[in-house]
Amino acid sequence: MCAQKLKYKHGKAYRFLYGLIQCGLKTIFTLLYRATIKDAGKIPEKGKYIICSNHISYLDPVLIGAYTPRFTYFMAKKELFSFSFLSNLVIYLNAFPVDRDIVDRKTFNTALDILKNENVLCLFPEGTRSVDGKIGEGKKGVGLISLLSGAPIIPMVVIGSNKIVQKPHKRIFFPKIKMVVGDIIDTEKIIKENDRKKAIQIIVDKTMASIKKLYQDITGIES
Repeated sequence: MCAQKLKYKHGKAYRFLYGLIQCGLKTIFTLLYRATIKDAGKIPEKGKYIICSNHISYLDPVLIGAYTPRFTYFMAKKELFSFSFLSNLVIYLNAFPVDRDIVDRKTFNTALDILKNENVLCLFPEGTRSVDGKIGEGKKGVGLISLLSGAPIIPMVVIGSNKIVQKPHKRIFFPKIKMVVGDIIDTEKIIKENDRKKAIQIIVDKTMASIKKLYQDITGIES
């Protein structure tokens, strides 16, 4: 029910308010965490794209949404939609629910509708947060969505957000947060040159390899 309220087009009033929210969040993140984004200009101003990032903190969607120049749509765990006020807020900020315990066709179709309307969808290909900060294996879902929508992939890496809360410490830390946008992956060529099953796997492999390279280029550490 929540996903049906999601808007794929936004008017001037929304753009103005969304810009204010972005500005406020960027100010907070810059002051507290010296947050920066490199090569945000690699995200085209128009057209459908899938941003694929590593996932190390609950803050990652907020960071990416605040610093990317386009309205960016996210999947969010269904529990966030259990309360009316919170549900309306996250939907307003372009999030839609996903049930990670089942194959959620409704969520899948919503993702395709977002891209059909020439929007930007952000996915975390690993499917869950990395507890140790290392980049794991990608799931096939991102490859399937790219194949069916025809949307190119934009790899991205987030570094430092997992250090805000460090167990067993009970206080909040203020690490420097970096985000870097990689080069667009031309999935159209992959899809044309391979059968469906192979194309999906190649898209996933190239996406994860690009994210890992961005991570290594910044940290000097292989993931």
